[in-house]
This record gives sequence, structure tokens and C-alpha cells, in this order.
Amino acid sequence: GEVFSVPAKEGVTLNLTATPGAREKDAVWSPDGEKIACISDRDGEYQLYVQDADRVTKPKQLTHFKTGYRHTLRWSPDSKRIAFTDQTLTLYYVDVNGGQPVRVDKADFENVDVSVDLKPIYDFAWSPDSRYLAYSKMDSTLVNKLYVYSLDEKRVRCVSEGLFNDFHPVFTKDGQHLLFISNRRFDPTYGDFEWEMVYKKMAGIYALTLRKDGAPLLPPRNDREVESKEAKKSQKQKVRVSIDFDGLTSRIESLPVKRGNYRYLAVSDDHLFYLNRDEGDFNRFEFRSHLPMDLYAFSFKDRQEELVLKGIDEYKLSADGSHIAYRKGKKIGIIKSSVRDAKKKYLDLSHLQMWMVPKAEWRQIFNEAWRIERDFYYEPNMHGIDWNAVREKYGQLVEKATCRQDLRFIIGEMIGELNTSHTYVFGGDFKRKAERVNVGLLAADYSVDKTSNRYRFAKIYSVPDWLKPNVPPLFGPGKNVQPGDYLLRVNGKEVTADRNIYSYFLGLANRKVLLTVNRKPSLKGAREIVVTPVSNEYQYRYLDWVEHNRRVVEKASHGLIGYLHLPDTYNRSARIFPKYYYSQTKKKGIIVDGRFNGGGLDPDIFLQRLNKKPLSYWTRRYSHDYMTPWLGNNAHLVCLTNRQAGSGGDELPYLFRKKKMGLVIGTRSWGGLVGISMFYPLIDGGGITAPDYRIYDEHGRWVVENEGVTPDIVIDNKPDEMARGYDAQLMKAVEVLMEQIKKDPRPWPKHQPFPVDEIKE
Repeated sequence: GEVFSVPAKEGVTLNLTATPGAREKDAVWSPDGEKIACISDRDGEYQLYVQDADRVTKPKQLTHFKTGYRHTLRWSPDSKRIAFTDQTLTLYYVDVNGGQPVRVDKADFENVDVSVDLKPIYDFAWSPDSRYLAYSKMDSTLVNKLYVYSLDEKRVRCVSEGLFNDFHPVFTKDGQHLLFISNRRFDPTYGDFEWEMVYKKMAGIYALTLRKDGAPLLPPRNDREVESKEAKKSQKQKVRVSIDFDGLTSRIESLPVKRGNYRYLAVSDDHLFYLNRDEGDFNRFEFRSHLPMDLYAFSFKDRQEELVLKGIDEYKLSADGSHIAYRKGKKIGIIKSSVRDAKKKYLDLSHLQMWMVPKAEWRQIFNEAWRIERDFYYEPNMHGIDWNAVREKYGQLVEKATCRQDLRFIIGEMIGELNTSHTYVFGGDFKRKAERVNVGLLAADYSVDKTSNRYRFAKIYSVPDWLKPNVPPLFGPGKNVQPGDYLLRVNGKEVTADRNIYSYFLGLANRKVLLTVNRKPSLKGAREIVVTPVSNEYQYRYLDWVEHNRRVVEKASHGLIGYLHLPDTYNRSARIFPKYYYSQTKKKGIIVDGRFNGGGLDPDIFLQRLNKKPLSYWTRRYSHDYMTPWLGNNAHLVCLTNRQAGSGGDELPYLFRKKKMGLVIGTRSWGGLVGISMFYPLIDGGGITAPDYRIYDEHGRWVVENEGVTPDIVIDNKPDEMARGYDAQLMKAVEVLMEQIKKDPRPWPKHQPFPVDEIKE
């Protein structure tokens, strides 16, 4: 948590803070290079501090908040003010010479699942004369719009049309234009299964001319035009920004860059810098990380884009525009901003040293965890709990902690007082960690033939995972290993049952291995095969379970009922859904198995597809008629759930019932729908969550949390029945659907006779 000043090449490295019991973060240089500002909790709450950059001095405290979390510091170009945002989504600025923070604006809407330092208002930018702040925020239309705040007038104005999502604004150095990114380049991508469209690479870069009499950022080219002496002189004069807000949205132009995924603009006198990446998920929900990205420079003069640096996570342009600091993972580098297609060279940070006082650090971690719940928990009254008393109660135990694992346990017990789902604490500074033993796995179960003291293959898991694509080690042509076969040798070494079977595969994961197998416990007539054991066989066992269930349902229903399993409400289900749904849309019934569903995001993305019912039918001359939607279904549906289904796994049966899609069968679900939009990092690499949103229904009633979803038909699986392969919940689903199909078979409609047109004379 310390702040260091590190030279780019040669010079003195300084630890400017040296506070082992506090956390400093978000350190930034002042544009004049004389000061460094940071956020620190040295007084027990996060406050802004500023101190000299070239020597260790006592920092000056700029704020005195009683509570709250603050992030994203940005100096004004004149080095007199610092803007920042807090956990209430409010933007402030404070004068470094003293005074109370000034409230600029507050966002009243935000996207779900956005990390803590990207919550609004986070993309604010100062004008070059330090008199305006530009930023984006979402309003009640759920569209992200640009706003400009005037420090002189203390007034906010919206400068967006309101039709598109605009963000990441930045003023040009001459104060004549406001550049920004906007998602308005719509070129749909159509699904290969269904008539559905999604939009990717929507972003372009745009410029607003701030004055009515101002010139465009990129005026029409004219080879005869010569820049006047007055224009050159005005560029050297001190900038004073003037904005004519009337008609501003009509003074817009598009920069000549292809549609992309642009992020984080920065400007020098003659170039615009930005990050871009051709592929990735660039929504504001952070479903999947899109890092790293490539850094580009756009020349205002040549109107051409050039690659600066490939594959970085973050960059900052120096105040004078001459250098760029960049980060890739935990590595930091610096290059001149004029360099193109640079090779990454990182600063040597190995000599950075700080004193660590474990007890002091543990107190800081404990107090910060307590504050994070206080500041971000969805209910400000903390469910009626005296949260100060909770800190006092568990804080005493911190003094008795002997290791970081103790601290994690104490924090876990503390946040458990909230009696709320999704309260997690994890990680930490673990110094001793044993290396994992590499063990090869064949995706098989074994039995022991006591007579011969040999291992036999009891079951072989043989369902491929075509996504990777990966196939089980014993699957495929040339293997021909069957249940009951004996495993006699591994790489020529005799295999006997007096040793653990896995001991023969130490160090053999993901390597070619020679197996000797036979139908009898003898080397006579044995054959040799080459396989590649895997390090993890979970996916093969899971796919075998799913395929087994599908076949059981297929057999029990005489082919009338389909089956699919949703393991979560995120990527795993998204990957398995096409395999099992699109091949079964013409079944009379479908079992949607949501048992053991680990959650993730909103499950409606799956239910929308499952709930597509026929809207119309179309006749064909030479082939079977079809319906709209093409891959909808007219099947009776049921949903299975159990106590091991939670979070999104709770919402799945809840929404299934809400949409009146069918009956829910099984046992009551977990009951956890106070969600988390972020994982908050702690000082030593650990983390904590603060549940910050809760579900309620259209009548305003709290639902699901701590009660789960009770099925329409409650039935549990008995261990003895499961042991012999009987799944009572699954078979009840088959029984229910067969009854519904019998009562309501939903046959394909028969159209009227084809019309015959009569010709009247």
C-alpha cells in the first residue's frame, strides 16, 4: 500500500509514505511535476492527501470525510485542483490549497456488475484551462450521455443527443474541441442457429466543435491553404475555453477510423491516443475481461492511425504529452509518445522495499473489510445490525490472529453476521504454498480383481468435449478399451493393486503414455496403446452424467421428451445449450434441468429461447412445413431444481415459473439473490464482496433470498436409489410431461385446402 517515486532510468527511488498500517492507492503526479496526490486510510477512512514529489515530507490532508470510499484522482492542468469520485457515484473536486470538496454531479443509474473503480462517474476529464469538467453518466433512459460542468457557473449541461451511448470524453489541448467515444456504428452479426442479431465493434471516435464560429477538428483538405501567422500565434497563447452550448450537438464530426472497441482517449498537441482491440466483449457489464488491448496514435495532421504498443492493460499520457507510462499485469514501462510499434521494456521494480508489520497490516485489512460492507452493502441500515458493535466484537480477535488464514476466518465470521448470500472473503498473503503434484488421469473408474491383484476398467467416460476440442484419453479410433479390461502396465511398469492406481501416473498428465491392456489378467495376448492422460477429468464426468440423463429420458419417454442441463447461468450453460437444445426443439416435451446450477448472471437469456412458441406456420411444396420462429418449440416444459442450485440457479426456477413455462420439480433451491457487482481487492491480494443489490417482485415484495424457490412438486433423491442409478426427480419429470403430452398432444396444425381461384369472364 505504499507510494513510491521511481525514476524512468536513473535516479533516486523514494518510498514517499512508509505507512505499514495504512493503505495508499490511486497515486497521481501533478501536471507541474511538483506534487503527488493519493488516497490513504491512515486516519481510519479514505481521504485525499498531497505531498512533495521529490522528497519525503509530511503529506497534507485535503479531505476529512467521516465515511466512504473514494477513487480515481485527476489533477486539473493548472495543478490547483483534484477531481475524484466516491461510492455514492458522486463526482467532486477539491482545491489543493484548502477548502471543502465541491460536489459536481451524481449518477443515479449504473450498470450491473461493474468493478468498483469503474463505477460512475469515473471517466471525467478537465479542460485545458481547468474551468470545465467533462464526463459521462447514465440517466433514466439507461443511455450513457456526456455532460459538461462549468466551475465558474457551478452548472451542469448535457451535451449528448441522447440516442447513443457516449463516453470517455477528452478536451483537445487548444480547448477548441471535445473528443469522445460513442457506440453508434451498428453492423449486426446474425446467429448461425437462430434469426437473432447482436452488435459488436460499435464504437467510433467523434469530435464536438465547442464554439459556433470554431473550425472543425479535421477541416476539408486544401493543398493551396497556408496556415496564417495569426493561427500559429493563437496556438501559443494561453488557452481559455469558450463553449457555445446552444446547437453544440449539431457541431459534430466523425474521425476517419474504422469501427472498433475504442477506450480511454488522451491527447497531445498533435495526436490522439486510444486503446482498441479487434475482438472481445466490450459491453459495460464486464462479463469477460477484454484485456490486453493495443495502443494507437491518430495524427491530427496526417489523419492516419499508427500502432504505438501492442498488448497492454492500461496507459497514461504525461501532462506535456511527451511520454507514456503503461502497465501489463504487474509490470510497468515508459516510452516516448513519439515511438511507434514499440517493444515493451519494463522498469526494474525489484529493488522496491517496504517494512511490513503483519499485525498492523491485518488491522488495516480487517477495518477495510468492515468499511467496505458499511459503504457498499445494499441496505444502509445493515439489516438492523449494530455494525459498529460488530467491528468491536470481531476486532478483538484480530489481536489474537497468528496468521493470514486466521484473519480470513475472522472476517468471514464478521460478514456472516449480515445473514446474506454472496458474502465472500478469499485469498491473502500466503507465503508457504506446496507445489501441486502432476497426476495423469484416464477419465475412468477402476475396480480390483483380488484374485489376480490387478486393476480393471470399471467404467470409461467417453463423451467428448467438442468445444476445446478435447476427447477423453480412452476415446477414439485405435483405443478400443472396454469396461472389464485389465490395465497391466504403464510405460512398461507393472501395475498391481497393492498400490494406489494413481501412483502409476505421477508426472504423466498431458504427456504421451504407453498402456498395456488385455481382456484377461495376463500379458499373453495383451496389446499396447498410446494415450495422453489429462490433469482434470471433471468435464468428462459431467458430460457423461448429462448424456446419461438424456438417454434415460429418451428411453423412458419413447423418444417424446428431450433433456438439457444448465450447469450455471453463464458461460458453461452458454456453451452446452446449443448442443442439447437445437437438436431437440421438435420434442413433445423438454426437461430443463437446473439442479446444481452455480449461477452467474441473469438466466433469462436461456429462458427466452426455451420460451419461443409457434407464432405462425408456413407450407412448402417439396419439404416439410416450418414455423416461425424457426427454432422455437411447441413442447411442454418442466424445470428441475434442488438445494444445490443457487444465485442465478435460484433465479432460473423463479423466472421459469414467473413466465408460466411449466411446473418446477425437485427440492427448494439455495435462496441467495442478494447479488454482488464487484469483488473488492484488499491490500495483500486478498478480496471481499459486499452484496449490493437485492431482488424484489412487481409488488415490491422481497423474494427468494433466504427462502429459495419451493417447487410445485417436491421430491428428493434418496441416496440408496441414486447409488443404483435411479434419479427420482428426473423420472418424476418424465411422468409429469408424459401426462401433459397425453392430455394436450399439440399436433402440427393441418392447413385448409389450397385455394382455387375462379376465373370470371
